[in-house]
Amino acid sequence: MEYMINAPITPKSIYPSSLRLGGTNPEGVGIGFTNYYMELGDKPFFAICGEFHYSRYPESDWGTEIAKMKISGINVMAFYIFWNHHEETEGSFNWQGNRDLRKFIKLCERHGLYVILRVGPFCHGEVRNGGLPDWLFGRTFDVRSNDEGYMHYVRRLFDEIGKQAEGMMYKDGGPVIGIQLENELYAASALWELTAKQGDEYLSGGRGGSEGREHMRLLKQVAVEAGLVAPIYTSTGWGAAPLLEDEVLPLYGGYAYTPWSISADNPHQKPTGEYVFVSYHDEESVSREFQPKYPKSKYPFACCEMGGGMQTWYLSRFQVEPVSVVAMSLVKIAGGCNFVGYYMFHGGTNPIGKTGYLNESTTPRITYDFQAPIGEFGQIRPSNDLLRPLHYFLHRFGDRLAPLATVLPDGAESITPDNTDVLRYAIRSDGNSGYLFINNYQDHVNMRTHENVRFTVGLGEHKLSFPRNSSLDIRRNTAMMLPFNFDLDGLNLQYATAQPVTFLESDLAVTFFFGLAEGIDGEFTFDTGDLDHICVEGGKVEREPSGTSTVVVERDSSGLIRITREGKREIRLYVMSAKEAAALWETEVAGKRRVFFSEVPLIANGSTLEFLVTGEKQFAFREFIQDDSAALWKSISNSDKLNSEEEGQFRTYTIQMPVVHDSLVVERLHDHKVVVRFDGSMLQDVDDILLSIEYTGNVGYAFSGGQLFHDHFHNGAPWEIGLSRFRDQIRDGEIVLETTPLRKGTTTIDADAAMAVEKHFTGEKQAVFHRITSKPIRRITLHTVESANV
Repeated sequence: MEYMINAPITPKSIYPSSLRLGGTNPEGVGIGFTNYYMELGDKPFFAICGEFHYSRYPESDWGTEIAKMKISGINVMAFYIFWNHHEETEGSFNWQGNRDLRKFIKLCERHGLYVILRVGPFCHGEVRNGGLPDWLFGRTFDVRSNDEGYMHYVRRLFDEIGKQAEGMMYKDGGPVIGIQLENELYAASALWELTAKQGDEYLSGGRGGSEGREHMRLLKQVAVEAGLVAPIYTSTGWGAAPLLEDEVLPLYGGYAYTPWSISADNPHQKPTGEYVFVSYHDEESVSREFQPKYPKSKYPFACCEMGGGMQTWYLSRFQVEPVSVVAMSLVKIAGGCNFVGYYMFHGGTNPIGKTGYLNESTTPRITYDFQAPIGEFGQIRPSNDLLRPLHYFLHRFGDRLAPLATVLPDGAESITPDNTDVLRYAIRSDGNSGYLFINNYQDHVNMRTHENVRFTVGLGEHKLSFPRNSSLDIRRNTAMMLPFNFDLDGLNLQYATAQPVTFLESDLAVTFFFGLAEGIDGEFTFDTGDLDHICVEGGKVEREPSGTSTVVVERDSSGLIRITREGKREIRLYVMSAKEAAALWETEVAGKRRVFFSEVPLIANGSTLEFLVTGEKQFAFREFIQDDSAALWKSISNSDKLNSEEEGQFRTYTIQMPVVHDSLVVERLHDHKVVVRFDGSMLQDVDDILLSIEYTGNVGYAFSGGQLFHDHFHNGAPWEIGLSRFRDQIRDGEIVLETTPLRKGTTTIDADAAMAVEKHFTGEKQAVFHRITSKPIRRITLHTVESANV
């Protein structure tokens, strides 16, 4: 079937924003906004913002986890500063250890990440009272109000944050470019955990109208007085949240999993509107999720809370589909979003406070894994593998994408989330070049496959139809972006049925990397122009009388296209299968940009590569050789055996490691309770030990010495625990695991009970541990030995 869409004839109208935001660092590099995108140094800057809560992670591991976020493509770090993590007891602030805000900001700076501080004072984040300390309640004032009593304590909090972040603002040469004020004011609140929670008592969200805007104005004023002066001030824009017009950038988001919509009477979630294409900068567009009170074309559409996952709630158990994260990113970007933000990008573990558990009672007491792209114990998830290629594209080509206008096909606005039959697509274009976005994912429904698909893009009087030599079978859960009239170092790529990712260049050649979607052949059609010769390894070439050449690389394979032009450097296109693209890592090591392929996660640290190996005794990785960029790698450890082999454009390394002996012993006390014993010295020889627990139950609890140190709401996936951060609690090497029953049936109440109410359950209930295993996590460090002719 052929689908038609017309690109705009003229480029989008872009002009300086009315936002009174912006600033310059000591080097003279400015931050500002047009009405459509953020600028850095007077050029479009595509922010990729990821949330990671420092106070929910061990300080000793911050550097490694920040490096993971950077190599995942994050360029802006955002995080809440939870008031009750720092001042649980009135007048006693704690900024040490896992709560060392200043150290965390400095580490972000060291890794080259910008920072947005979400200072609250109300944060939510599934934290007790939304982050407000217990002692703040029962006073003569309402929280989240303009009452001077409340603002007195807010001023004191902001002053403390200002002291910790002193010298870290962008104007001072630091990484802090943004301050978020409050969170979801009037749009949402948190459970009041200090009360008995009968009937789910919620914190006040304040009052509406001008009082809300005045509250935001006061918060900004107090932040500035505390030294929290940044180029960008933000606030959450959804719901009825008040906005300081032209003073604050409103931020948006969306989630595929909405556990707050689930109740005992309404146990099934409906599909969300997050996967239907919307033009966010079009005044005429219709979107239930985005109907601001200001003109849509006035500000850039920017996000801070796109669901990187979601935390399970007691009444809502689910497994996040990895594609849900990248599909949402593509839909937002297609709609004109030039500033993406994920909540959460990195999971964590909530500390246990002096007054009790600090997590909100809708969620587990301790874990805050969030099924995020980077897990609670640093696990790299499949969603991360899908996001990295997109993020690398935004790094390398985001300045091309940012000015392009969104165009929806006729009838797009009538598509509803539960419509599984209509193909969803959109473009961003300047009337000549651009990108076609296709999304065949929708949460909580099953989309159908669309076979024999072709597209025609109207470009003024000219029409571009593709693919020409084949057709597309767009499978369920496919989400992709295809370029048309894409500049390849001066050569025009008319279209490709593969997604551009990144490029490497030297004086001799430039190599572009493209990723295939599953089940789709890669078809590339070039204007012949000054093309001298074209060949492909792993595909076929067809020259056409129309002055074009087409290369086809078959689905689920890879190929290298080489194009020579007289007097110019060679153009190469490395075409990757979907599996290969998910194993791509781009980073700078020893002063050079490099591309690696590895199923084992890696991070870069100066002139070294660090591989974080889970369980394997042997693994391999490949480096793409871009002319003079080749390097030899050697292991720092004498106990690791490393072999290398060069083939074509790649050098492959195989590393064998000594065996780590597993001393794990599991004793079954009951079906619902087991004791796990292990030699504590194992933790001295590895980075971590990841315990994997397969069980059926309602809630899982992990105890040591009678103390609860981890928990889990059962959702069908294995429960994972990294043991190294709990070494103080489990120093005797003994863990007791217990689960309560998972019930399927009905509960009745005995109305004739003389005293306490008696409940009777009829149905099936299970509480059983099936299998418990452990895997060591080892850090393998390699360093470069440069060679002139490798």
